[in-house]
Amino acid sequence: MGARVGALLLAQLLVRMQVARQGELGRGLPAPPGPMGAGPCGQRSIQSRVVGGKDSELGRWPWQGSLLWNKAHVCGASLLSRRWVLSAAHCFRRNSDPSEWTVQFGELTSAPSFWNLRASRRRYGVRSIILHSRPLKLSQGDIALVKLSSSVTYSKHIRPVCVLASSSEFQNRTDCWVAGWGHPSSLPTALPAPYTLQEVQVSIINQSRCSFLFRQPVSHSPARAAAICAGSEDGSRDTCRGDSGGPLVCEKSGLWIQIGVVSWGVGCGRPNRPGVYTNVSTHFSWIQKLVAHSTPRPDASRLLLSCLALLWAPPLLPLACAHLSR
Repeated sequence: MGARVGALLLAQLLVRMQVARQGELGRGLPAPPGPMGAGPCGQRSIQSRVVGGKDSELGRWPWQGSLLWNKAHVCGASLLSRRWVLSAAHCFRRNSDPSEWTVQFGELTSAPSFWNLRASRRRYGVRSIILHSRPLKLSQGDIALVKLSSSVTYSKHIRPVCVLASSSEFQNRTDCWVAGWGHPSSLPTALPAPYTLQEVQVSIINQSRCSFLFRQPVSHSPARAAAICAGSEDGSRDTCRGDSGGPLVCEKSGLWIQIGVVSWGVGCGRPNRPGVYTNVSTHFSWIQKLVAHSTPRPDASRLLLSCLALLWAPPLLPLACAHLSR
């Protein structure tokens, strides 16, 4: 009987190793078919206040994370893989000590109850924070990678988002989405209890139009190659303070692609002043290099020893300023 169980576990191990070579562990960063290979990203099981937004549903944006400093929500974030999270560099302007940060996934509220054991299991410590540029120089790339101290467990409500090397095909789209726990308006009042995740559909505004709205030449426009403008021209749909670092996503062939990171805006919800997002595709190589090069391949001998150890293991016990960073 013991030999049969051992053979079965070994067979399962080999299958998992093969999947790892083809998927996330083999490539480092999950992505749709394309420059970075195939992976389990951009999918959600739930089908259907940000300014002009509405309450979201648990699992509708399974990559959405809450970046917590000393257990309080500061910024949004998105899950790229089991150990890597994407956010905005300016979120760490005041403090970049990894030990003081955690990231919460799989919760609809940014302030789960102390008695919510599920939430505590879905809260992950931070090992390192890597800024693309100095936090105060937003024009050089307001984007940051956060490496978690332990691996995220995927579930119905927690899954990674996809990223692509180019976002040009999403220009002029009117059906992209952004979500967050930030202020529901430009007023100083924060999102009220129970602090439910807000979502809003936004339009991607091309560079020439964005330059016109900001009354600036394209060379000085917020929508240079490193940035994307999105929202609505009448100001009815926008992000605001506390939404920084969150993902701007668009659907492509049934997969959700993150094309932007909430960065800054002129006030919140103002006419002709759309929100400005860091263009993820312009930093694709930087993300790929860091994530792929720091993701170890599975060690067959270590996995085999761990697997065989289970045969003898005892059973477990049941247990609004003008230039406003957002």
